[in-house]
Amino acid sequence: MTASLIDAAAWRHALPRQRNHRFDRVLVVQCSVDWLRPGQQALREEIDDFLLTLCAHRSDLRVDRLVLHSLPTAHAAPDGDLTALNAAHAEWMYGLSSASILLDHPALHIHRLIISGDQARAGVDDFIDMRRDGSWMTPELTVPVLELLSRARSTTPLSGYVDLQGPFADTDPSFYL
Repeated sequence: MTASLIDAAAWRHALPRQRNHRFDRVLVVQCSVDWLRPGQQALREEIDDFLLTLCAHRSDLRVDRLVLHSLPTAHAAPDGDLTALNAAHAEWMYGLSSASILLDHPALHIHRLIISGDQARAGVDDFIDMRRDGSWMTPELTVPVLELLSRARSTTPLSGYVDLQGPFADTDPSFYL
């Protein structure tokens, strides 16, 4: 998908609906700032939920997901909504981190793409692809992203910075009252 606006129907259609062994790896790239706009929240959450459910049912499945590490500067937000985009980005990263910690799937890798602040775009297309029998369905999109992921200093993993010991956690004394 190279269009600047996200086609929800195309993304829903691209999600791997079969949970059997027909594919052994999934690559999801969501680096467009458009993912953070309010109109995309439902689709973003739908994809998040779908991938988590897929991982919960497929312990052998490797999932690589590429998202932005941080947002570009105001170049990516010409309509002045950089504050709202940053808030949506922080919320999304928190949700992804929380879910990956709780799921604890050994082959779920969330990579954050590092771009310079003066870039308006991430330089990669948003797409989803699956590998079946050692072959990617859209190698023209996938191979450059896999090369990017293999380079040092291009990405950083999504860390587990979520505080699971906060209020109402198992270690909170009020939990036992």
